[in-house]
Amino acid sequence: MSQNKHHQSDILYITQPTRNILLALGAWPSINKGESIHSKVHNLLLIFMSYSLLFCDLIPGILYWLMKATTRVRLQMIPLLLYDFMSVSQYGIFISRYDQLKRCLKHVEEDWENILSVDARNIMLKSARTGKRLVTICAFFMYSGVITFRGILPLFQGKIVIDQNVTIRRFACPGYYFSFDVQVSPVYETVFIIQFLTGFITVSIVTCACGLTAIFVVHACGQLKILISLMTGLVQKEWQEECETNKKLAEIVEHQIRDWQTRNIGTLCSYLISIINVIIHMFLFCYTGEQLTGQAEKVAITSCMLEWYRLPDRKARSVVLLIIMSNMPTKISAGQFIDLSLKTFGNVMKTAGTYFNMLRSVID
Repeated sequence: MSQNKHHQSDILYITQPTRNILLALGAWPSINKGESIHSKVHNLLLIFMSYSLLFCDLIPGILYWLMKATTRVRLQMIPLLLYDFMSVSQYGIFISRYDQLKRCLKHVEEDWENILSVDARNIMLKSARTGKRLVTICAFFMYSGVITFRGILPLFQGKIVIDQNVTIRRFACPGYYFSFDVQVSPVYETVFIIQFLTGFITVSIVTCACGLTAIFVVHACGQLKILISLMTGLVQKEWQEECETNKKLAEIVEHQIRDWQTRNIGTLCSYLISIINVIIHMFLFCYTGEQLTGQAEKVAITSCMLEWYRLPDRKARSVVLLIIMSNMPTKISAGQFIDLSLKTFGNVMKTAGTYFNMLRSVID
C-alpha cells in the first residue's frame, strides 16, 4: 500500500481538542512506543490532583444529601450527584483502559498512514471535520454551563441572612464539611475555587468521552465510505488480467476486516444551560451511532447491488463472502442494552419529559 506522508499531521488534526483536554487530565494515551519516566510521573500527578478535586466535591455532597438536606433539596441534588459520580467513573475508565485506548488510536494512525489515494484522504478528512465540529460544539456548551452554574450563579444569587443574623454566602454545590465554618474567609473562597475547578474537570471528562466517541465513530464511517468506493470500483471496468482482479478484491477484503472489529432568572438560565448540555451530550452519542449504522447499511446495499457478473466466474464467487460480511450489523450500544440512534434519542427525550412532569407533581 502507498503511504500517506501527512498521516502525523492528520492525526494531530483529527484528535483536537480531545487530545489537549486529556493531556491536561493526564489520561491521553500516547501512540509513541515508549514514555519517559518524567511523563509518567507527570500524568500520575495530574490524575492525583484531578481525583482529589473530584472527591472534594463528591464526598461533601453525598454527606449533605444523607445528613442535612430536605426532601426537596435531595430531589434537586440527585442529578448533580449522579453527574459527578458519572464523571468519576468515566475518568476511571480512561485510566484503567489506557492500553486499549492506545491500541485503538494506533489502529487509527495505521489507517491514516495506509490511505490509498488523495481521494480517500479527502473522504477521511471530511468525516473527521464533522466529528471535530461536534466535539467543539459540545465543549462550548459544556464549559459555558460550568462557568454559569459554578461561577456566575452563586455570585448572582448574592448573600442571605438567616434568623440568627448570620450571613450565608452561597455555593454552587451544597456540602457538609463537619465542624469547618465555610462562611469565613479564606475558607469560603477556597471551597468556592475548588468547586469551580472541579466543575471544569467534570465537564472535561464528559467532553473527552464525547470526543473519543466522535474520533472513532467518524473514523469508522470514513473507512466504510472508502470501502464503498473500492467495492464500486471493483466492477466499474472489465479487468483484463486476473492478477489485477485479485489485487482489487484483496484490498476490499483487507479493508473490510479492519472495519469489523429556585425561580429566578439566574437559576433558570443556569439550569437551562445544564439541560442543554445533557441533551447535546446524549444527541452526540446517538447521532454518531446513527451515522455509523447508516454508513454500514450503505455498505450492505452496495455489496448487494454489485455487478458481479462482470467479474471472472471464479472470482465472482468470492463476492458472496463479501456480501455476507457487509450485511453484519454495525452499531454502537449503551452497555449492550440499547442501540444508540436518533430513535433512541427521541425515546429518551419522551421519557425525560414524563419524568419532569412527575417530579413537578411531587414537588408541588
